[in-house]
Amino acid sequence: MLGPEYLAQLPNALCSLWRQVEDDILRDIARRITAADGMTETAVWQAQRMELLRTVQNDTVNTLAKYAKRSRSEIRRLLTEAGTATLAADDAIHRAAGKDPVPVNESPALLDLLNAGYRQTLGSWQNLTATTAATVTGELEQRLDRAWLQVSTGAIDYNTAIRRAVDDLADGMKYVTYPTGHRDTLEAAVRRCVLTGVNQTAAKLQLARMEELGCEFVEVTAHEGARPSHAVWQGKIYHIGGAVTLDGVRYEDFAKATGYGTGAGLCGWNCRHNFYPYWPGISVPNYTETRLAALNAKCVTYGGKQYTRYEISQMRRDLERRVRKYQRRFLAEDAAGVDTGPTAVRLKAARKALTAFVQDTDGKQDEGRTRLQSARNNAILKEISGSYKEITMQSIQNVQPFACETLDAAGSRALANAHKKLLLEARKVPLGVEKARCYGLDMQPLGGYYTGEQAGSVRISNFSEPYIAIHNHPSGLTFSPGDILGFAHRDSMQMLTVVGNDGTVYALEKTAATNSCLLKKAALSLYDAANDPSLTRQAIMNLVTHFLGEVAQYGVHYYAGRD
Repeated sequence: MLGPEYLAQLPNALCSLWRQVEDDILRDIARRITAADGMTETAVWQAQRMELLRTVQNDTVNTLAKYAKRSRSEIRRLLTEAGTATLAADDAIHRAAGKDPVPVNESPALLDLLNAGYRQTLGSWQNLTATTAATVTGELEQRLDRAWLQVSTGAIDYNTAIRRAVDDLADGMKYVTYPTGHRDTLEAAVRRCVLTGVNQTAAKLQLARMEELGCEFVEVTAHEGARPSHAVWQGKIYHIGGAVTLDGVRYEDFAKATGYGTGAGLCGWNCRHNFYPYWPGISVPNYTETRLAALNAKCVTYGGKQYTRYEISQMRRDLERRVRKYQRRFLAEDAAGVDTGPTAVRLKAARKALTAFVQDTDGKQDEGRTRLQSARNNAILKEISGSYKEITMQSIQNVQPFACETLDAAGSRALANAHKKLLLEARKVPLGVEKARCYGLDMQPLGGYYTGEQAGSVRISNFSEPYIAIHNHPSGLTFSPGDILGFAHRDSMQMLTVVGNDGTVYALEKTAATNSCLLKKAALSLYDAANDPSLTRQAIMNLVTHFLGEVAQYGVHYYAGRD
């Protein structure tokens, strides 16, 4: 069984990667547009136009190819982890029913299903890549032709035409257009491709295991904020292979009731539902009618009206898309060298509106959906970076234990050793790339090391149990606004640490006195303020320093520069 929260965050790494791809392409095109030598003579312009389109098409294909290998390996990893996790959870239920499932690696049938799922998902991904390349060239061609027509007819001046072309390109390139004419945002296409591929593969593994063990019933998972068409069957128990009545209870057919096997049904497009194996007379239902009613209730007050979590999520997505729109425009204008002032004002207002909405609805901002992937902001928002420092053996020796509430003396020494090992691992990657790892409160590792996809950042998984997350900062500086936001909103993250490449250690620690609500709101406000494109690095550093100096009021301990 794959939980809704697991499925919700599943595509994040690849979505982040492909936002980076998209932004890299957009910056490159914006620079090339402004490098064109005017738009006056028709013959000259047509020659320039064709050369520009050829160059952009080649560069786009090369950029997509550069990330393709990383995408393939990530897809393989996601499918393997999800398949293993879902069968591990299901097998525990089967064992409680007296069954003895064989390990996955000893079942050729299950391994074949896993490999087939990988091939199918990879095929969808390759189609998406090809469609993206075609869309980019087509969007550029339209913008170039429109700009030339406007300038050549005297409708607008050259600089205005360039600015409009750049803004229109930023708005249009977020879409991929399929041969059928259907359009999706790249974000939605990537998310659907990954989520659907993984969820469907996991479901096939589950059903194969159930057939192997003779289990004929499933209980569908339930979560808050389900789309209305899915909410009608979440949390219910169904029979596989037709409706039946057992011990006076009617069980509807699984596929017919949920649409399993169709794009719009269970485990279909973007679906975050999955299911448990259910053994009548042995299994205990996970969801009561009261709990299901609460999940689907209009429980959020906003603007004097009541809304469901699903309705609130759709309103939030609209605001997130508006933020992303102006982020893209700012990025393209900055690359093209045109005035970014008006867009910066709109971006700030959009972020302010999003933050206010999230706070008013007691929600959680998905900064991954609204992160600006520009070279400037990668450095500022992910790590307020100064010059990167080499990791030396002296740096590693500089790391010493520090006293905290979460760990005893032995645990503090183990944490210091973990910091040293992290720096040793960080020496194996290019300077500027971050490494991370997570530990339980017993200082036992929760998986392996994470490696940043680009300089100045690293993404780590979240865990349901209390844990400690550690990562390095090549600059040797303290926490970034993104670090603080992640620490605040991950309720199970007990402690977050930074070890600089110079051996300096910083830590944020939650305590029994932590006011989670106030901490989250304050972290959101900091992150929003730091995203103002007009701020300098020093101004953002000042915001962070002030926040960390006042963080005790939220019941959080900050350990600064302990070495």
